[in-house]
Amino acid sequence: MNKLILLIIGAAFMILSTGCGSVFDTIPKNTVLVKKIIQDPKGDEIEYEGVLSQDAVKTLSLQAVNKYFGENLTLDELQFELMAIDQNKFKDLLREASFRSTRQMKDDKSAPYPDEEHQYPPEYKKELDQMSGGLYYTTLTKSTNPIEAYDIVLNARDGEVMKISRIGPSRTPPSDNNKEKVFDIVDKFIKEKGSYKPSELSLKDMTYWGNVGELYYTGKDSDKIKYCVMVNWPTSEVIGFSKDVMALLNLYSRY
Repeated sequence: MNKLILLIIGAAFMILSTGCGSVFDTIPKNTVLVKKIIQDPKGDEIEYEGVLSQDAVKTLSLQAVNKYFGENLTLDELQFELMAIDQNKFKDLLREASFRSTRQMKDDKSAPYPDEEHQYPPEYKKELDQMSGGLYYTTLTKSTNPIEAYDIVLNARDGEVMKISRIGPSRTPPSDNNKEKVFDIVDKFIKEKGSYKPSELSLKDMTYWGNVGELYYTGKDSDKIKYCVMVNWPTSEVIGFSKDVMALLNLYSRY
């Protein structure tokens, strides 16, 4: 479990699970999200006004896994877990991560905690406004191979994939790669499956998390982090990406 997952779990959230027992269902479902909950007495599923239903989230998460990782999985082959975090909680999470990373980069342990007006980097206001329904954080685990799983973060209103990553053993043997080879693989991924065209992005930074290399991109005419591609460095496999505020949070979580 990486730092970003711990950050999300550490925030106030609701967990809904199917096929995983009631251990996740510890917070009252009608008190977590800001939006009113519409409960259908005829079914077990709880729906939230203005956001995707659980069934829609399952379908979109599965489609994302099949699209980005070339799988041909069905929901019957997977166990599904879901967490929801509302927009305000996410803003708080982003603000705290921004403060922590800034303090560490400046090596100033005495820096005061940001006030309420410094809730998040203001240049990301447009992107955050588009997340008015919050985010769904889902995990799909293979029933036949529990060590292989997929983490997906979706915009709760429209299902846009904000982050996806594969967890589990590598599928290809280690290779004698170099940066140029990795760059070529990442460029191919962005061109074929990315949310932005390669011509719209500029490489900003690279970080490493164990064997995982993360390549962070800004827009051509901006310093805003737009995209992050995650690569298993020893095998040159692309194992995920994050975009916009999720890419920014991913970067902050490395500090």
